Amino acid sequence: MQISAHCCYTVRRTTRKGASGARGGKADMKFEISLAETGKYVRCTVYEPVTTEFALEFGKAAAEASQQRGISRQLYDVRAVRNVSSVYHNYDFAYKDMVNLELEFDNRAAILVDPADRSHDFIEVVSRNAGYNVRVFIDEQKAIEWLEEEAR
Repeated sequence: MQISAHCCYTVRRTTRKGASGARGGKADMKFEISLAETGKYVRCTVYEPVTTEFALEFGKAAAEASQQRGISRQLYDVRAVRNVSSVYHNYDFAYKDMVNLELEFDNRAAILVDPADRSHDFIEVVSRNAGYNVRVFIDEQKAIEWLEEEAR
């Protein structure tokens, strides 16, 4: 997979049909990976409810895209979907599954959520407790600023 600074590439596409039976468009995508215009972070927009298995799938794709560009920052836009995994599965994900993403020590991941959705909060807590630099944001601009600030 190659990502250019000004183009968006779909990494995974499902073959399921939307409600109208027609294919195409974002309704048929599970998630989409793109490079920010600044080139400082990879954006992953998620279109289906988040389970730990699905998070590992799109997390691997985003980590791979980041590593190919020499970037250690990701923005996960989950504003349109909820985390439907149990507390137990989220805990397991943070302490066991995230190791498989092979993230750099200085990696930063911003999770952009809908203000009314608290379903992603626990993954922030357990990920941070497991040693990962993960933060939940409701303000997209603040998430981007955090991702683009220089590591201290």
